[in-house]
Amino acid sequence: MKNIFLKRISYGVLTGIISAIIVWILTSFLFWQFFFRIEAQTYDWRLKRAVEQPENPIEDIVIIDVDERTIQKLGSFIHWPREYWIKLLNYLNKADVSLIGLDFIFDPDPRNPEGDLAFQNAVSRVGNVCNAFYFSQADKEHFRPAMANEPANLNYQRFTWNLPENLFPLIISQERLEPEYPGFLNASMTAGYVNLFPDPDGVVRRIPFFLRFNQNVYPSFAIQMALKLKKIQQIDFDGKQNRILLNDNQQNVYPIPIDPFGQMLINYVGGYKSFRYISFYDALMGFVQSEYFKDKIVLVGSSLPGLYDLRTTPLQAAFPGVEINANVLYQLMQNRFIHQISNLYSFLLMIIVGLIAGIVLIFPRPLGSIMVTVFLIFLIILTGVLVLERISLWLPIVPPLFVVIVAFALTYVYRYLFEEKDKRQIRKIFSHYVSHSVVEVLLKDPEKVKLGGEKKFCSVLFSDIMGFTTMAEKMEPVKLVQLLNDYLTAMTNIVLENKGMLDKYEGDAIMAVFGAPVELKEHADLACHSALQMQKQLGLLNNYWQKIDRPLLSVRIGINSGEMIVGNMGSETRFDYTVVGDAVNLSSRLENANRVYNTGIIIGEQTYDIIHENFITRPLDLLRVKGKNKPVRVYELIAHKNDELDDHFKNMLISYKKGFKEYLLRNWQEAIQHFQDAMQLKGDDGPSKLFLDRCREFSVHSPADNWDGVYVMQSK
Repeated sequence: MKNIFLKRISYGVLTGIISAIIVWILTSFLFWQFFFRIEAQTYDWRLKRAVEQPENPIEDIVIIDVDERTIQKLGSFIHWPREYWIKLLNYLNKADVSLIGLDFIFDPDPRNPEGDLAFQNAVSRVGNVCNAFYFSQADKEHFRPAMANEPANLNYQRFTWNLPENLFPLIISQERLEPEYPGFLNASMTAGYVNLFPDPDGVVRRIPFFLRFNQNVYPSFAIQMALKLKKIQQIDFDGKQNRILLNDNQQNVYPIPIDPFGQMLINYVGGYKSFRYISFYDALMGFVQSEYFKDKIVLVGSSLPGLYDLRTTPLQAAFPGVEINANVLYQLMQNRFIHQISNLYSFLLMIIVGLIAGIVLIFPRPLGSIMVTVFLIFLIILTGVLVLERISLWLPIVPPLFVVIVAFALTYVYRYLFEEKDKRQIRKIFSHYVSHSVVEVLLKDPEKVKLGGEKKFCSVLFSDIMGFTTMAEKMEPVKLVQLLNDYLTAMTNIVLENKGMLDKYEGDAIMAVFGAPVELKEHADLACHSALQMQKQLGLLNNYWQKIDRPLLSVRIGINSGEMIVGNMGSETRFDYTVVGDAVNLSSRLENANRVYNTGIIIGEQTYDIIHENFITRPLDLLRVKGKNKPVRVYELIAHKNDELDDHFKNMLISYKKGFKEYLLRNWQEAIQHFQDAMQLKGDDGPSKLFLDRCREFSVHSPADNWDGVYVMQSK
């Protein structure tokens, strides 16, 4: 026993390690983008849970918004005179704001160079303005090659930073700096790039702390403002913990976590308008008291879709770029960051999860393993949610989840190869004699192998080939067997596909049970569906057989539902899993009754009560079969409810049903007329012909006064 325990522990450890390595290779190398997208979506979902929208907008950073109201009042943005910007800057300067960030790219206006110069002078005079530029890639097709130097006359040294050598390789390089006109940038106190780099799924979750252009390093727009506000003098880098270290003039150090590509995760404080928004027009017209802006950071941007600065964030599909910058600036000022674990720690996490999963999954039975797997998955997800909420750590959960799933799969491989060997042997032996579903029941509950049974409500299908005995006498044995095998194979497949149990073959006859040994609520519907499929498939077979000169077959089918005894019947040495009872016998009688009515499928009353809303049927008779005293109503099964029937057939059914109603009321002449109408629409309709003959006979020799419409079937 101890050896078995140790063997399982060893296999569990091995399973966990192999699972972790497989998932690590898949997630880090082969399909990293696919797994990253899934992981990123789980991060977005967790972030939405962790972030609580502020009850009131944050006032420390104010966004002056070029919104719809502004455009309606001031006209198209591209036609604005520089005086609007000059007036706004003067207003904010008098209000004594802490810093102004203009989140717009200003190109020179060749039609009004005086206005450009006045605007530049205003920016320079105000003194605390941060302007924006952007980087772009080379486009040789449009004569925009990579730039070997910064734009001429640009005082770029004021915007760049000296970084330690070990940080430099992490920084992404760019090919062009826009706009090439230096005037507006030179006039500002500082400037930063406004590029936002979404993840592969198009969502802005992080921002590069710096970008590199011609061996010079530029911070982003929001980060540049934070560096100025925090009075940062020097920047260092902690390569072991992947942190940028900001040093101010008071010898304070602010660590900033970044990823291997020099990017910082954006810690969004909430959705749209988490910060105070003020319309550009209202600020321009002085509708907001200047005292409100004192010592505040002001960002000027736009939430208009037409100005193309809306981005997708983890919290919203359309989010203004200026508010993304506000979030970046706010988290730097408040020192609130989201951390990530390194690739090494991520791999170790997968190993740990794999070891736990491998060991705990190797002991329970299959159902227990599934429950343990579900619990581990739930625990991983819960941990991922809690660590983001409590300690602002993006802990990857998709790789560990896949480790658990792979460990579960490998555990089942082990069980299949070793522990399930005996069950496979039982399955192999019994599958030759009983259906697959019976074998599974026996494997789950070996007690069912004993003699005896249980009462169940099921549906039974009997089918038989018309005139098979006569046909068999005329055919060569080899061809007969081949024909019968083709037929039985096709019909049996239909039964099994519809969850039926093949009970037995009796020559050309088939007996199938629906609802045993596995209970099925829709057993009657499945039996009827099987019967219609069998008739349809036989039609296809006949078309094929006709081409190869084989005899054509016609099949009669009877279906009945009811309580029956299900279980093993026979002796101690030889028994069969089958069904017995009156409901079973009636099904056989109904199959035979097709001869009387010249029909293909007859169903019993209890089957009709269950399925009549889903199938097209018609009443056939009130029938008393041989050996039964109580009559039963029987019906012909015609088609599914949604099947298309031609108009002649529909009208024939209407005439037939009218005739059948008059027949039961003993109105023989009216019934004769309706049945004749039905025959005119479908001359070979067996039930119409039968009742037409009966009505004619009864119109001459009227039945007894106590006649109840019951037809006594003499044959079995």
